[in-house]
Amino acid sequence: MRAFLFKFIIHVTSWMSLKRAHQWADFVSRVVWRWSEKQRRITTTNIRLCYPKLPAEQQLSLAKDSLTETIKSMFELGIIWKKQSPNLIRKIHGLKLFEGVLAQQKGVLLAAPHFGNWEILNLWLSNQAGFSFLYKPPTDPKIEALLLKYRGLNGANQITADAKGVRQVFAVLKTKNILAILPDQQPKNGQGLFTPFMGQPAYTMTLFSKIAVKTQVPVIFAVAERLPNGEGFDIHFKMPDSEIYGSIENSLVSLNQTIASLVSINPSQYQWTYKRFSIQQDGSKPYRKNN
Repeated sequence: MRAFLFKFIIHVTSWMSLKRAHQWADFVSRVVWRWSEKQRRITTTNIRLCYPKLPAEQQLSLAKDSLTETIKSMFELGIIWKKQSPNLIRKIHGLKLFEGVLAQQKGVLLAAPHFGNWEILNLWLSNQAGFSFLYKPPTDPKIEALLLKYRGLNGANQITADAKGVRQVFAVLKTKNILAILPDQQPKNGQGLFTPFMGQPAYTMTLFSKIAVKTQVPVIFAVAERLPNGEGFDIHFKMPDSEIYGSIENSLVSLNQTIASLVSINPSQYQWTYKRFSIQQDGSKPYRKNN
């Protein structure tokens, strides 16, 4: 059923303009906000933890906007995947930074946080020679088949985030190609360390930092920002500080600080619907009801 619904959304939204898709997403988000106590709780908890100085009314407004932006990502899938239009990208900020790391011809390790729409960024990066990215397979194999189909239309090499995949990661970088990783997914126990993220202890994956430290390849961050009124997307590139190559602990601090700086571009477009802080050192459960 979930795979059928996913396929249906892709098909229906492929006939829409970006502006119309956003209008539908706005309507659906209001319904979800009203009827899904779970989504309200997760989103408002994240906003409260990361923006404690923001007045309660503004926290609530940001939480609602964030849910809308997350649902927009889903309603944009058909447009991005089926139309494959480069015209959806309006401007690229920091393009010279990206061209600079490519020019070194050492390979590129690219961090793509959960901001805006990853799929449009993937579309743009897929037009670069030798682009690969690491992904976590969904539980439904039919949904995974759809993801592999549409994400691979422009030749992107998709690598599963498992032991076999990690070996492929080093092969990609050894051949001086581009490897993208979503670095802000909460890892399984034993695969991360607690590092501050926007003032909160966050169990952060060590994989990205370990690859950066071991390979010493150029590291760059990228996100695709959604523009208002269905105008398209802007891509932003940003370089981390040199501590990304320091000790693993320092590298993780650099990683989360750079992600936070990208979130500040438009805080509502970060995926606050995700349980980023569900694992805590003291065993607390920030997303529990009546917490």
